[in-house]
Amino acid sequence: MTGGSICGVPTADLRRLAGAIEVVKLSADRDAAVERFVEGHAQALLYHSLRFRDFLVDLLGCQPLYGVAIASDEVVGVMPVMSAAGPYGRVLNSLPFFGSNGGILAKSPTACAALATWYDGQAASDGVAASTVVGNPLDPDGISFVHDFVDARVGCMTPLAGDGDPGARLLSLIDGSARRNVAKADRCGVTVEVDNDAFGVLADFHRAGMEAIGGRVKTPAFFEAVPRCFRAGVDYDLYVARLGDEVVATLLVFFYGAVAEYYMPATAPERRSEQPMAAVLQRAMADAMDRGLAWWNWGGSWVTQENLIRFKTKWGGQPREYRYWTQVNDDNLLSAQSHALLEGYPGFFVAPFSSLRPGQESAG
Repeated sequence: MTGGSICGVPTADLRRLAGAIEVVKLSADRDAAVERFVEGHAQALLYHSLRFRDFLVDLLGCQPLYGVAIASDEVVGVMPVMSAAGPYGRVLNSLPFFGSNGGILAKSPTACAALATWYDGQAASDGVAASTVVGNPLDPDGISFVHDFVDARVGCMTPLAGDGDPGARLLSLIDGSARRNVAKADRCGVTVEVDNDAFGVLADFHRAGMEAIGGRVKTPAFFEAVPRCFRAGVDYDLYVARLGDEVVATLLVFFYGAVAEYYMPATAPERRSEQPMAAVLQRAMADAMDRGLAWWNWGGSWVTQENLIRFKTKWGGQPREYRYWTQVNDDNLLSAQSHALLEGYPGFFVAPFSSLRPGQESAG
């Protein structure tokens, strides 16, 4: 990261001030203090939590490299980073796995600058072929990181805080077409409940839906790791919609800090016309309001996914653009085929496929 400012203060000045802050690698004896810091930070997402760290290690076999800013023995900032070894050396992500948001959570601009400097050093370390920071939609105007390439994404966040009946508040947030979909699901007799044992159905629906559109399918290991690494009813709920005895839609929602994460929706293709997902969203978003959460996070979309962004805004989503900051140290990986990068670094973002040399980006 060079030039610019953090919170209006020139970066160069902040870096000099940051010398009073020590950045250390997270160790087990600081886990509790770091988790308290993250839980209390207004911009924290599920992905910054240590449970998500343990989930990534379990699922991907990657190595955590978390920077912790310390001042007077107090945690004043955290930057989660994961490292994976592969054919070109190590790749760093903050964070990996289907665009998990990372970046810096800090108590002050000075702590942020100290962690940015620490990350610059990690990204330039021997053996690091590439590194990427996935921005945070709760901090869309955050700092830039050292980079050769920048990708844009659009996050959508629906504000949930307010007074009064959650169901009524939700209907006031969504547009007319979303309300009509809710009404249709009700007329069709769709019912919704939480069933945290329904991962088999979620996996089947997800696989069918992704295969139909040529999307990347999450492996069976994902559906096994979630209930192993997270607490049902505390960290997540799995919503299930039924028509009679038939399951017709599912939605996995995570909870962390002030945010509910719309993580994995899946609908039986032959039942889309009954709008079961609208009924699921009505229940799940009202439940999130009941929990006192401030935001419903719809996740990121490509800028070109206009229909998907439109769907999220129908449900009160406020678009927030954020960035992927990618530094490539080994120019050879830009000659790799895209499938080789996906296979060599499972779950990790290595480089934008648009940056690969002609003939490589569409391979596989």
